[in-house]
Amino acid sequence: MVGDDAAAVRTMLQITYPMDNGIIKRWEDMQHVWDYTFTEKLQVDTTGRKILLTEPPINPLSNREKMCEVMFERYNFGGVYVAIQAVLALYAQGLSSGVVVDSRDGVTHIVPVYESVVLNHLTRRLNVAGRDVTRQLINLLLRRGYAFNRTADFETVRQIKEKLCYVMSATT
Repeated sequence: MVGDDAAAVRTMLQITYPMDNGIIKRWEDMQHVWDYTFTEKLQVDTTGRKILLTEPPINPLSNREKMCEVMFERYNFGGVYVAIQAVLALYAQGLSSGVVVDSRDGVTHIVPVYESVVLNHLTRRLNVAGRDVTRQLINLLLRRGYAFNRTADFETVRQIKEKLCYVMSATT
């Protein structure tokens, strides 16, 4: 169960994530997410279509190959392109060179990009990201006496974090 169906009954579920630190670890679970996305949400026949997928820098080649294999063999896509998330973030700003700090749910990357090429030897990966911040908020609330069903309330605390927390800019 994924998506809106899972969110509606999350208090009764043990939630798992198909990815750990930005890398797909549970392929069957990931395929459930893709099934839900293509069938329920987008309602598209994927046969013969082309798809753009994103991946973090320094993603294992085996992960990229498996992702493409699933897109071709399970969903019958006619073409697959896999782009590095940091490069696309720069493109969205009209840039082809820069340094991207990309902190997501499972991993944070600091990625230098020059003329649309990721400089892998300078890229840094931190296995600290949004999910860790959510866990820390839960721990702080538990210490203050709030009772949580860790699985059920994780999503609620994540929503609180996303609505109320921010990164303070440095003042000079």
